[in-house]
Amino acid sequence: MSDKIVIDCPRCAVRVEAVAETWVHIDELDACVLVQCPSCKGPLVGRVTSYQDEWNNWRWETAERVWPTPTNIQLSRAIPGAARRDISDAQKCLSHGIYSAAAVLCGRALERLIKERVGPKTIATGLAELRTKGVIDQRLFDWAEALRRERNIGAHATEEEITKENAQDTVDFTIAIFDYVYTLSEKYDQYLGRRKQPDTASTG
Repeated sequence: MSDKIVIDCPRCAVRVEAVAETWVHIDELDACVLVQCPSCKGPLVGRVTSYQDEWNNWRWETAERVWPTPTNIQLSRAIPGAARRDISDAQKCLSHGIYSAAAVLCGRALERLIKERVGPKTIATGLAELRTKGVIDQRLFDWAEALRRERNIGAHATEEEITKENAQDTVDFTIAIFDYVYTLSEKYDQYLGRRKQPDTASTG
């Protein structure tokens, strides 16, 4: 099997083919590998899975980068599937340097959240209603407003460009908003539910 691995370099914002320097096998099919980017010479750590092609030759799939900055942040299953796909696709666009597309996909995920929680509305109106209903607080509202502005830059023919840093922030804000609304809120409701249950240990 070839010792060359295909992996995305976050510094170069491009997919590269690099020679594996060190292997750590996880099981028969999966392994972690250390490589050096042939362009910027920086170290990359990825997780790879082997497979058999149509001629029964063993090959490595494109590596999922785990360091630095994982290719994809693991999203909670509490987040609706369509929004998870949008955010995951935005992460992929970010890793390939397609910053405007990353911002647009984050905006689409936000539109899904608004539609589910307050019905079909414009993003601006929907965000205001989410804040009024207490679904998001003021800080998350401010983050979502920043996300909305970046989405508008990416979606419309303007002279402004979305920078790498702003695209990264947009993805981070989106994940934070969805984690708050779907994951942390759910955990807090479960906590309150447990607090309301009688303490059988003390009353028995």
